[in-house]
Amino acid sequence: MTQLIQERFTEEVPTGQAGWLVSYADMMTILLTFMILLLSISTIAQTKYDLLVQAFTGSRAGNLHEVQEKIDRVIEEQALGGEVQTLLDDEGLKIQFSNALLFNSGSAELLPRALEVFEPIERHLVDDLGPTYGLVIEGYTDDVPVVSGRYRSNWELSTSRAIHVMERLAAAGLDRRRMSVQGFADTRPATEVDLYDTTTVDALDEAALHEVRGANRRVVIRIDALDPDLVQRLYPDADSPGDAVPESPQEIF
Repeated sequence: MTQLIQERFTEEVPTGQAGWLVSYADMMTILLTFMILLLSISTIAQTKYDLLVQAFTGSRAGNLHEVQEKIDRVIEEQALGGEVQTLLDDEGLKIQFSNALLFNSGSAELLPRALEVFEPIERHLVDDLGPTYGLVIEGYTDDVPVVSGRYRSNWELSTSRAIHVMERLAAAGLDRRRMSVQGFADTRPATEVDLYDTTTVDALDEAALHEVRGANRRVVIRIDALDPDLVQRLYPDADSPGDAVPESPQEIF
């Protein structure tokens, strides 16, 4: 019996019968090495990673989904479907406000109605948004030149609108170190109509032109994960980014 076992495990495999295993193992080793190399030199956006984790595991990483659901509930309760919109994709969470809701034409001062609408939304951003997320507030205008008043150009007007929204969030308690502002004036249209093309503009009737310009006047809040190194610098005493507790900002109003 012992001799049969020895013969069974010492029997040579015919040449070529399992040779493909060597090539297969070499190929898998090379592929693994290549993927490790790619991972080591690439930067994966945290939001993209969170969405990828959710797609494969069904569990939510981060809390952008939760914040979006709460803001969508505010939009539904206050019937703001045409004035406030949210979108969550691999670039983060986007909240878009129409200009008519927030500002008068040519002004960057928030309207009383805007303050009522903005308050529950800002509370979700301040109280519910994870501290590892940062906000970029973007201001936009239409193509009508600023000819008088406080602002010298649409660039200044769009930036001032973004700053006013940022200041509102800071006064509500959001750490200003997690925010930035951008002004795009009329250079990033919200529709496919290019208002820099005079031929296109001349082809629009007054109602259509008014609608296009109205769509371009807006404020957008973009929320995405902060760089981990920045989070560590902002909150060095936290055991982990998720445990970070933002400091109370100084009152700016």
